Amino acid sequence: MPFNQSGYSKKFELQEKLLARHVRTLSCVSLLSAVICSPLAMSEETLRLEEVVVTASKRSESMQDVPISMTALGSEKLEQLNISGFEDYVMQMPSVSFIQRSPGRGQLFMRGISDGGNSNQSLQGSAVAIYLDEAPVTAIGRNLDVHIYDVDRLEVLVGPQGTLYGAASEAGNLRIITKKPEFDVFEAGFDVSGETISDGGQGYGVEGFANIPLTDTAALRVAAWKTKDGGYIDAVPGTLVFPDSGIVRTNEDYVKNDFNEAEKQGMRAALRVDLNDSWTATVTTMYQETDTTGIWDQDPEMDEFEVARFYNDDDNDEWTKLGLVLEGDLGFADLTYAGSYLDRDFEVYNDYSAYSVGSYVEPYYTCYVSYFGPCVDPSIQYQQETSMKFTTHELRLVSKQDQKTRWIVGAFYMQNKLDFNSQWHIPGINPGAAVVDDLYFQTDQVRKDSEVSVFGELSYDFTDDLTATVGYRWFDDETTLKGFVGTVWWPDCCYAFSDSPPPDNVDSKFSGSDSIVKLNVAYNLTEDLMIYANYSEGYRPGGVNRTDQVGATYEPDFLESRELGMKGTFMDGRWRLNGAVYQSDWDDFQIGFFNPEISKLGLVDNVGSATSEGIEFDTTFLVSENFELSAGYSHNKAELSADYSDGRGEGADAIDGQDLPFTPDTKYNLTGRFSFEVMGMEGHAQLNYVHTDAMWNDIFLAKREQMKAYSLLNGSIGVQSDKWTAELYAENLTNEVADLYINTADAVRLVTVNKPRTIGARFGMKFN
Repeated sequence: MPFNQSGYSKKFELQEKLLARHVRTLSCVSLLSAVICSPLAMSEETLRLEEVVVTASKRSESMQDVPISMTALGSEKLEQLNISGFEDYVMQMPSVSFIQRSPGRGQLFMRGISDGGNSNQSLQGSAVAIYLDEAPVTAIGRNLDVHIYDVDRLEVLVGPQGTLYGAASEAGNLRIITKKPEFDVFEAGFDVSGETISDGGQGYGVEGFANIPLTDTAALRVAAWKTKDGGYIDAVPGTLVFPDSGIVRTNEDYVKNDFNEAEKQGMRAALRVDLNDSWTATVTTMYQETDTTGIWDQDPEMDEFEVARFYNDDDNDEWTKLGLVLEGDLGFADLTYAGSYLDRDFEVYNDYSAYSVGSYVEPYYTCYVSYFGPCVDPSIQYQQETSMKFTTHELRLVSKQDQKTRWIVGAFYMQNKLDFNSQWHIPGINPGAAVVDDLYFQTDQVRKDSEVSVFGELSYDFTDDLTATVGYRWFDDETTLKGFVGTVWWPDCCYAFSDSPPPDNVDSKFSGSDSIVKLNVAYNLTEDLMIYANYSEGYRPGGVNRTDQVGATYEPDFLESRELGMKGTFMDGRWRLNGAVYQSDWDDFQIGFFNPEISKLGLVDNVGSATSEGIEFDTTFLVSENFELSAGYSHNKAELSADYSDGRGEGADAIDGQDLPFTPDTKYNLTGRFSFEVMGMEGHAQLNYVHTDAMWNDIFLAKREQMKAYSLLNGSIGVQSDKWTAELYAENLTNEVADLYINTADAVRLVTVNKPRTIGARFGMKFN
C-alpha cells in the first residue's frame, strides 16, 4: 500500500511553499545534512489537523459535529498502519474485541456486549452490524473479511445504533466506505509488497486502482488485488487412539510445515453518472475469493505453533456484491435510494476426529458389530456448504443541513436466505449407499430472515449552540427455519441405505414487531468544544429453535445505553480529543447453549442479563510539523447481573458478577509518526503499539478459561516522491505470542495465535 505523511493541512500559498523549500535547502550546510535534512520548524499557527468527514448520521458532516462516540480511520491512516484485513483494523479499535479462527470467520463485540459469539447458522445472530458502503453484510459467525485497499475510511459507531441502522446494530456498527469515482481527475496506481515470517513462510501482495473520467458527467473507478499470507503453524505427526475398538489413527498424509496459508483475490468497479443537475446514480460491483488451508491454532500440549491434524482443513469463500445508489436534490431535501444484493458461497472442511475419542460415535456407529459389522476407523471429516443471498433496499429523505429543524425519514427492507448443509463424514461406515455413503450426522436447512422497518430522526436547534434530537424505529421481523437435522439412520431408520435423503424434521417460524427510540442533547461550549448526552436503544432480532424443548422460538433482545461525551479541538486545531463515559443494560439477552440432557442440538433462549459500563477516548496531537501522536483507550466492565442456568442439574452455569466473554477490561493503542526530508524526498518513521488486557473465552463456567493479556509493536520507515513510495515495515517486533481465542471448535482444546515477527517491504507508484 502507499503511504502518506501525517495528515495535517498547511495554510500556505504556492509561493510560500516554494520559498520555504528554498530556505530549507539553504539551511542544509553540513555533509550529513546533504543526505538527511529535517525541515525548519513552521510557525505553530500553520499546523492544523485535517477535518474528518463522515456519514454516520446518514448525512455528510464533520466527525466533530456528530454527537455520538465514534472513531474513523481514513485512507491515509489505513495505509500508514498497513491495514489490509479484519484482524488488522480490529486491533486498532479500543472499544472493539473479536474472535477469528481463520480469515473469513470473524466475529465482533463492542463495549463488552458479548454472549461469546456463535458460528452455528441455526442459532442467534450478531450484536454488531457490519456495513459495506450503504448496505449491511452481517453474517452469523462469518463476517466478510473485505480486503482493505482503495478504501476511503472505516467508521466505528460505538453503542446502540438501532434507530438509523436497524437489526444487529445493538452494540455498535462497523462501516467500510470504499472510494467512489471522481469526475475531474484521472489517477491510477499500483502497489507490490513481500514479507517473510519469523520461522514461517512468505507472503506477497499486488494491488492496483484507476479512476477514469469518461465524460464531464461520468466516471469509472476500478481496483483489483491478489495477496497471499504466509503460514506459521506446523502440522506435525500425531496419533489418535479410539478406546472401544483400539484402532490407532496416524496422520502421515497431513503433516506439513507452515500449513496455514491464505490467498485472496478480488476486484471492485464503480460507475458514477450525473443524470442531470439534480440526480446522480452510482453502480458498484465487488468480487472477492479467499482460499485458506490449515488452521491458525496451536495445540498447547505441543511446542509453539504446532498442531496435529487427521483430515483436511480447507476453506473457500467466494462472494459478489452489487449495489445501486440514486441521489436526488428535491430542493427542500435530498432523496436517496440504496439497494444491494450479496451472493456468497463458502465451503469448509475441518478435521473433527477428536470428537470420536470417548464419544457415542464408536458404540453406536462405527463399532456396533451386531448391526454394522466389524469396527472401522471413526475419524470424522467435517464439511459445510453454504449459499447466502442477501438483498436490501433503503429509501430515505434527508432535510438540508442548514435548517434550524432537520429531519430524516426512511424505510428499509431486507431478506437474507441461508441455504446450508453441514455434514459429518466417517469414510469407513456404510460403504456403497446411494445417497449418504459415509454420512453419520447432517444439518441440511434453509434459514430466511426478513425485516420491514420505518425510521426517522428529528433535530431542533434551540439556540446556535443547543440541539436536541429524537429518533425512532419501528420494525417487523420474520425468521423461518426448515430442513433436516440428525443422523441418517433415525428418525425412522434407515435412510443411510436409501436412495432418498431423510424427510424434513424442522419447520419453525418466528415473527414479531417492536420499536426503539433515541434521545440526544448536544451543546457547544465553544466553537471547538461540544458536550452531549445520549440515550439510545439497539436490538437483535428473535428467531427459531430446531426443537421446542426450551421453546420453539426466542424473542428479540434489547440494549439500553446512556452516554455522556465530549468532542474537542484545541490549540488552534493541533489537538483533537474525543471521549465518552457510558452505562448499558442488556436484559433477557439471547444465549446459545448445548445441553445433551435437553437436546443433542444447540438451542437459544432469552435468559441472560448483564450490564456494561466504561470510559473511552481517542486523541491526535500534532507535536510539530514533523511529529504526530495519536492514541485510543477503552476501559470497560461488562458483567452478568444475574445467575444463569441452562437447566442441567443444580447450581448456576454462569454467575452474577462474572465478566462477559471476550471483553478485555482495558485496551489501548499508541502511534507516533515522525516525518523528515531525505535527499529532497519526504520520509517517515512510525511506531504503533497495541495492548489488549486479559479476557475470558466463554460465558459458561465449565468451559471458561482466561486468555492472557498481550501487547504488539509494529513499525515502519520509508520515503516517497511525487510519483512513488517505498517502505520497510515490521509487524510484531517483539515476537509476542498472543492468545486470540481458546476454543474447542474441533472437539479438542486449541488456541488461535497471532502471526510471529514479520518483516516486509512494499513499493508503489501513482500516475495522474
